[in-house]
Formats: sequence, structure tokens, C-alpha cells
Amino acid sequence: MKKVVFALAASVAALVLALQPAYSVEISGGTEEDRMGMKMVAKQWIAAYESGDLEGIMAVMHDDAMLMPHNQATQRGTDAVRAYFATRIGRPGVKLVDDLQEIRINGDWAYVVGKFRFEIDLGPDKPPVIHNGRYLILYEKVDGNWQVLRDMDNLDPVDAPD
Repeated sequence: MKKVVFALAASVAALVLALQPAYSVEISGGTEEDRMGMKMVAKQWIAAYESGDLEGIMAVMHDDAMLMPHNQATQRGTDAVRAYFATRIGRPGVKLVDDLQEIRINGDWAYVVGKFRFEIDLGPDKPPVIHNGRYLILYEKVDGNWQVLRDMDNLDPVDAPD
């Protein structure tokens, strides 16, 4: 179970740009086109993750993408990233709550910072497993499209407040 939780926590890193109306996100830099592009990437990635669309996820990943998930090996390059997500997306019973906090854009580079919460349904009469964490993602604009270049996440300590 611990491996599954950590794997799911790592997968959240790329989900972090989902902009929901309740967010109060600090956005700075870039043009309006850049900001809209970042939002579009977020929506595409979230939809792909939730539906199990591996090709949709890979469409926003850089060819040299590097995933650095909590307590797991680094995954680098298209093949490694594809293999990593192939076993983690579209899982039933997993709810993800994203708290995107900051987007900074500078030319063809951008980063995002936020928090996440996984709620994993273990079935009837069992309380869900809940894990909270943080993430940092670096994007590069390639041929006018924002792509995930580096993606790092970590879980909060067990006794950390929400």
C-alpha cells in the first residue's frame, strides 16, 4: 500500500496546474497568451490523468522530462515517463484535491508551486487513506507550447496540519 500511495503522490506533480474557480493563485510575468497557455496545459493534463489517457499526458511532457517523485527513483526521458504514468493514471477510488498557489512566467520558462491531497477509498466500512504534499514543476515553452520539463513532489510529515 505504501508504494501505491507514494506512486500516486508522485503522479500528482503534473496535475498541479488545474485552475479551479476556488483558487486564489498568484500569477506573475508572461503575456496573457502565456497565462492562457499554462491554464490550457493544466486542463489537458487533469482530463488525461482522470480518464486514463496516457497519450494526453505525454502530449504536455517535454522530451527530456524528469519526474522526481517522493521516495522513488527519478524517471527521465519519454520512455521512462510513459512507463511511470502508464501504471498510475485513471485509478478508481482515488480523489485528488489540488491547491495551486503560484505561477511565475519568465520568457520561455515558468514554474508552479502548490499543495495536493490524495484521498484513497479503501472500500466499505474503511476510512479513506489521506496524504498531503507539496510540488514544484518547471515548464519550458517549446514551439509555442508549455511542456513539463521537471516535476518534483514530496509528502508532508504525517502529523503536519492540513
